[in-house]
Parts: sequence; C-alpha cells; structure tokens
Amino acid sequence: MPSTVHRSMKAAVFVFVSLLIALIGGLVLYFRYAEPRSTGVPLLAGCAIVVFLFAVLAIRLAMSYRKSRKLELEHNVPPSRLLRALELRQWLTLTLGIAFFAAGTGALTALSVVADDDPVTPPVVVAAPTTEPTVEPTTPSPSPSDTPSDTPAPTDDPTDEPSAEATVEETPDDTPATRYLDAAQPLDGSNSPEPVTFKAERFPHGFSFYCGSHTGSRMRWNVAGYKQFTTTAGIDDNAEGVFGVQTEFIFYDQDGHQLTAKPVGVSVGHPRPVTLDLKNVVSLRVTCASRVVKTNDQTSIRASFGDPVITQ
Repeated sequence: MPSTVHRSMKAAVFVFVSLLIALIGGLVLYFRYAEPRSTGVPLLAGCAIVVFLFAVLAIRLAMSYRKSRKLELEHNVPPSRLLRALELRQWLTLTLGIAFFAAGTGALTALSVVADDDPVTPPVVVAAPTTEPTVEPTTPSPSPSDTPSDTPAPTDDPTDEPSAEATVEETPDDTPATRYLDAAQPLDGSNSPEPVTFKAERFPHGFSFYCGSHTGSRMRWNVAGYKQFTTTAGIDDNAEGVFGVQTEFIFYDQDGHQLTAKPVGVSVGHPRPVTLDLKNVVSLRVTCASRVVKTNDQTSIRASFGDPVITQ
C-alpha cells in the first residue's frame, strides 16, 4: 500500500508540473509572438492544432482504458505500461488541461490579431485647389468711326453705371482650402519635414519625429476652419533600430477627447491610413509611444507621417 500511495503521489506531481510548464509556455508564446500579425497568425494556427491533437489523445486514452479494463476482467490481461503510468483521471487532467491552456493562448492571440488588423477608413483623395479667375470689367474702346466731331464729349451722368475703378471686389479668404502640415510649424513639439517611404511607396509631403512615450512625444497644430485631416502613419522603410518595434499614435482635440476609437498601431512594412473629422476641432494634438514587441520594453524611434493634409 505505501508503494502504491507513493507512486500515485509521484504521478500527481508529474501532472501538476506538466500543466504548470504548459501554462508558462503558453504565456511566453503569447507575449512573444501574438503581435504583430505576421507572427500572431502562425501562433493561432499552432494553438488550434495542439487543442485538436490533445483532445483526440484524451479520447483515445479513455477508449484504451476501457478496452484494457475489459481484457483484464475477462482474460486476465494486464494493461500496458503506458496506461499503468498514470490513472485515467490523471491522464485526462493532463491532456485536457494542456488543450485548455492552448485554447486560452489561441483565444488571446486571436484578439491581438483582430486588434492589429482593425480596419481604418481609407484616406480621402484630396483634389488640388482650384482658383476661380477674377473677371475684371472692361470698357469698350472707341472705334475710328466713333471719333467725335465738333460735338463736345458728354459729361459724366450720376446715373451712369460705375466704372472699373469704382467696382468693389470681394476680399478672398486668407485660409487655403488645402494645407499640408509638413510646411506648418507645430504649436507644440517639433519634426523634420522630408519625403518618407512606406512599403516602397514614396510620400513627397511628409515629416519624421521621435516617438518614445505618450507623455514625452507630442505635437499640436491649429486646425480651426478645417473639416478633415488625412495622412498615412508609419515607420520609414529606411529608419534605423526599428526591428521588432511597434509604434502607436493617439489623436486628441483641444478638450482632450480622443478622435479615434483606439490607438493607431504601426510597424515597419505595416503603415496605416488615418482620416479624422475636424468638425468643432480647433487644436489637433497627437502623441506617440514605441515599444519592443518581444520584451514590451519602451524604446524611442523615428516615426513618420506621409502627406499629412487638412482640408476645408
């Protein structure tokens, strides 16, 4: 009896340690590979395969125990060494427990993949501003046949139409219909105006700036009178020190209200188009933060906006 109790205790310890290792392994895989999408999708597929295999294994073990039990009772055939290593409930606890941890890791990974692939409204193509030509009134010039003779020239009648000099022209609005922010000095923060490239696509109107934390990396512009902001946010293809780094942007109005449902996340090769409604927005503020995906440590890199434009 003591030998049986000792063996059962060892089996229970083995099951507990195995499940603990499976739990830790699932968490490590999730934090290292759940983001970005390029590694999250393979991890999700692997978790699904593990769940399927261990569920099938649990069913096979239960059937084998049932068959072995029948042979032992009817023909006095002892069970195999593998089946005698653990009791049935211990085998089921081990296999189904690992399947449960794999399913949990897969579920969390799926949420990360969906969040990383959140659709953003495509940017609106802004047409170049057109300027209506100003039509100036002209005074018909007299023909040679109209040359006056001895008749004196008529004097100006107060009821005559006003001349070209007396025409009052409407003063145009000084606010341009379209304005690129690479040429605008921010009210807060700084950037380097320069063309940027995302996935081999060049944006001639762009700027780059350092992104470290949301409290330390920010910019602000006066957008009063404009209705829409569009840009492509990302990390330049030629940026240095950006391997395995993810950057997120958060946009606010002058009252501190967030203008997007969630932060806009980007990485090298994965830019995001951004379109914001500037109705009732006077001051547009953006903050950004960067982190290493594998370690979740904060880092500072140069992020970029491609063709940032505000339109009326």
